[in-house]
Amino acid sequence: MCTREMTLGEEIIDLVEKGIDVPTVERMYRKYIALSQNEEAKPVCQEYCRADIEALSVDISEGDQIEIPLGNLGTFTATAQVITGNKVLFLFDDYITKRPMNENGSNAGGYDESDLKKWIDTELYKMFPEALRKRMRDLTIPTVGEICGWDDEWDRTHFECDNNDQFPLMKQRRNRVAYYKNNCEWGWLRNATKKEISSAAFALVYYNGAAACYDASTSYGVRPEFWLVN
Repeated sequence: MCTREMTLGEEIIDLVEKGIDVPTVERMYRKYIALSQNEEAKPVCQEYCRADIEALSVDISEGDQIEIPLGNLGTFTATAQVITGNKVLFLFDDYITKRPMNENGSNAGGYDESDLKKWIDTELYKMFPEALRKRMRDLTIPTVGEICGWDDEWDRTHFECDNNDQFPLMKQRRNRVAYYKNNCEWGWLRNATKKEISSAAFALVYYNGAAACYDASTSYGVRPEFWLVN
């Protein structure tokens, strides 16, 4: 019995019907077509397209990457940091934008009551592809513990504790460093400074990968993290 191969149009329709949003499908096939023009690159092309689909099904290992388009902000990569049960925690590899933590310059209420959290929960969340939003949980930014750990006495003295373990990949300083528009930048962490230290500052990742702090009204890098649930 002869089985007819699906046309490109039929394949695209099939992927969309499976819940993968149209922009993601278009990106996959643009990459496929570009690579397939080179005969030697065809095996790589097949692997790229397969990896895109598998990433959306969270069949993934620590250190694997997925590409995520975020509307006008651009397309970014995010790396799997923690895998537990049917969940994978992804952290963006670079800063997607720069924003203040709080316009009023205060750290009252911590991250949970910050302007940055409100923007992430509303505006940023809507920028994610629908296929990811359906299975995405706890969109936020990382903590001091997750990025830098708590071995440094200065950090323990200055920041509110989060009780989080350091991501294994963050034990390498180079992974703690992130860029914005090809420039090495500082970026926000969720921890407010202790009240006896400052009522106007939050923790951030310095350009060398160490923790520091600065005024909440200053614009610094936003490096989101989120859980993807199967």
